[in-house]
Amino acid sequence: MAVHVSALLIPYLTEATSKSIVVTALITVTALYLVSEALRVKGERLPLITEFTLRMSREDERTHFIAVPVYLAAGVILSLLLFPKSIAYASITIVAAGDPVASYFGQRFGRTRIGRKTLEGFAAGLIVSFAGALLWVYPNLALVGSAAGMLLELLGISDDNLSMPIGAGLAMVIASFL
Repeated sequence: MAVHVSALLIPYLTEATSKSIVVTALITVTALYLVSEALRVKGERLPLITEFTLRMSREDERTHFIAVPVYLAAGVILSLLLFPKSIAYASITIVAAGDPVASYFGQRFGRTRIGRKTLEGFAAGLIVSFAGALLWVYPNLALVGSAAGMLLELLGISDDNLSMPIGAGLAMVIASFL
C-alpha cells in the first residue's frame, strides 16, 4: 500500500522538476529494484533495497519475484509519456489512491463478491479515485477515468497496476474528444 501511495507524489515531483527528470529517476529506481529482486530470489541481498522490499511485501509474496512495483512504475512512466499532463496526473492518482483503497475496503468490509473482488471495494476505490482525479481534471473526465480504472481493477487483471492508469488515461483521452 505504501508503494502505491508514494506514487501520489509523482505529479508534484514532476511539477517541481520536470517530466524527463522524474521519468529518468523512475527508470533508474525500477532498474535497481529489478536487480535487487533478481539477487533476492537467488538468496543474495542488495543493501537497503532488499530490506525495503521485504518490509513492503506480503508474507505470501516473499518466496518469488515481487513484480507489483515494476508494473506500477511502468504504469506511471507510460502515463507520463503517453498522456497530456492533467490526464497523466489523474491516471496516476487513480491507481495510486483507488487500488489500495479498493483492496483495503474489499478485504475489510467486502460482502458482495464479483470474482475475487468485492463490490464494496470497487465502490470505495471509485469514490476515492474520483476525488483524487478531481485535483487534475474536470469532473466528467474524473468520473470516466475513475470508472475505467476501477472496472479494470474489479476484473482482477493480475497486472492492474499497469492496466489501471493506462486504461483510465485512454478513457479520459477518448472522453475529452466527445
